[in-house]
Amino acid sequence: MKKYTLAVTSPEYWSEIHDALIVDSNQDGIPDRQVTCTDSKNHSPTRGTYELTAEEAEEIATHPHVEWIELSPSDNPEAYPKPEPTAKRFKKDVRGYRDLGSSNDPPATNPTSAELDRTNWAVVRVGVATNGDGWPNVSGSIAPITTDVDYSLTGKNVDVIIQDSGILQYHPEFLKADGTSRVRDVILDGPLYIDPDSSYLLANTYTKTDGRTGIDTSAAHNWWENNTTTYRSSQFASGGANDFGTISIPASYTVPNSLGDSLDGTNTIGSSHGTGCSGLAVGKNFGVAFEADIWNISIFGNADINTELSYDAIKIFHQYKKINPETGRQNPTVVNASWGYFAGFDSDTSVNYSFKGTTGSFTGYASNSTGVQALAYGLKLGNSYDRQFSTSSRSDSVDTAGTEMLESGVIFVTSAGNNNQRIGIGSDDPHLNDYLTTLNTAETRPGFPQGSNTCPSGHRRWISPSGLGYVSEGEYYHTIVVGCLDEHIGGFSNEAEHGERKVSYSNNGPGVDVFSPGDETLSAGVNGVAGATDYQRFDDSNFYDMFFNGTSAASPVVAGVVALYMESNPSATSYDVHEWIKNHGSKVFDTSQFIDQYPNDNNSAYWRQDNNLRGAEPRIIHNPFANDTQPKFSGVSVSGISFKQS
Repeated sequence: MKKYTLAVTSPEYWSEIHDALIVDSNQDGIPDRQVTCTDSKNHSPTRGTYELTAEEAEEIATHPHVEWIELSPSDNPEAYPKPEPTAKRFKKDVRGYRDLGSSNDPPATNPTSAELDRTNWAVVRVGVATNGDGWPNVSGSIAPITTDVDYSLTGKNVDVIIQDSGILQYHPEFLKADGTSRVRDVILDGPLYIDPDSSYLLANTYTKTDGRTGIDTSAAHNWWENNTTTYRSSQFASGGANDFGTISIPASYTVPNSLGDSLDGTNTIGSSHGTGCSGLAVGKNFGVAFEADIWNISIFGNADINTELSYDAIKIFHQYKKINPETGRQNPTVVNASWGYFAGFDSDTSVNYSFKGTTGSFTGYASNSTGVQALAYGLKLGNSYDRQFSTSSRSDSVDTAGTEMLESGVIFVTSAGNNNQRIGIGSDDPHLNDYLTTLNTAETRPGFPQGSNTCPSGHRRWISPSGLGYVSEGEYYHTIVVGCLDEHIGGFSNEAEHGERKVSYSNNGPGVDVFSPGDETLSAGVNGVAGATDYQRFDDSNFYDMFFNGTSAASPVVAGVVALYMESNPSATSYDVHEWIKNHGSKVFDTSQFIDQYPNDNNSAYWRQDNNLRGAEPRIIHNPFANDTQPKFSGVSVSGISFKQS
């Protein structure tokens, strides 16, 4: 017999449940005896504590008017973790860079010992609750600051997947104290993580450069591509309980192309993008979730798997990963997706448009003062086009696979895009049906069939990956969509103002859930990638950090903060994450602190001014675990332990 606390679903049911418990009521979901109430908690309209057996507690949990029941934390302290005080992350002041591309950059080569534990402004900025803390009111370039960072959670026992271009696995940002890497690949390492009983996999292993056990690439491919007992244990083979069928893996998906395979920094990854994202989410110095488990899956770069199949692989990984012996449950899965699909038009292209129900056409940039500027003038210059905008995958198969992945419980954080585009949400959004249609039928682009280029711009359901997993009830998306905060500090008319703003290129609008530091950040890099600005490391001169920019950089910062939340509440759903970000994991600022000059969409400046939020909440991600307030835990179930920050 132990003391259990329960809560009813509504105060109106309190007397019904309480009275039934303390008498011999003989009701379903109520023990057939008089139960002793040890604390009626008169101060609470829904809770009380009772002496029960474990079996009785399980019975009560089935009652439709009981919200939850758990061992009383005050009477059973041994069943609950104690809160940990915050600690200093670096144990000394380190250099925090906010304004790269200036005279205040780290040295490109031959760094001094001052660069040993450098960090970026994102790590510092998300840990403070007020606007712009830590940096002075300045105009022009912003000098680095020296500070330390508090923390109480680290992302431990959370699987963070970087769905991108590959991760340089032996970069110092991803190494443990023993010199081994935290980085593994969903395709190349996932099979043994998911199916450790496969005799075929166990017979086809090798020792990685850092001493860890890896699977031969051919064996990993065979496991995904064949559902027979030759390659899989019986539960994953044909007829087994976990038989997921087969997934085709391209031959180019190898360790050198996806992860790099050398301790001297040489590699054939071909892109630094995924490494930069990983650094900002889970890097040792640059990420907030610096002890999370890092997983890579490459969907572009020198190793890439089809997007649809990558969603399927992530879903399988999430569903069938083994129980973590340290926690007694599966690790939560958080994905960062800093990518999207795009379309565009040239200055000489004839374009049809619809704006709030008004249709027309234009050639050029629609430089008039009408609402069509929402669709044309307000978009940023593209690479292959004069104007480029975010759009859908144009594939029902891809989008369905993505939605299935999200519905399996994967938490998906994605970049909003870098087109200065308004992203809407909800059936009452005034720009729900806005669109652009290029009439240049000679234009071709992968995924956008010739002569069929209608790509709605203002409707979030048409944005991928941000438009995945739409839930009609409450009109929200499973995905967490991240806009980019400018590194700039100051106002427009008065630079002494201590304000921040959306960076000019970031997508915006009510479909953006939260803004995050991302402009001119410092992150882990891949040396020698064309177009990248590199800064040599002090701890290993074979490796480099890099200038990293855009919503691609903002998204993994949020993914890292979400990983901390999932560490404290591993059973949280995507809806829980959305609500937590709104209520705990962000701060909303007024227009004197988060610049939004033109909130009226009938004002042409609403579309012309690059820093306008266009209906987005002035919400900036905040890491409440990086402060001197101890986290509080609640929500321990009868059958297993789960923690939820309150």
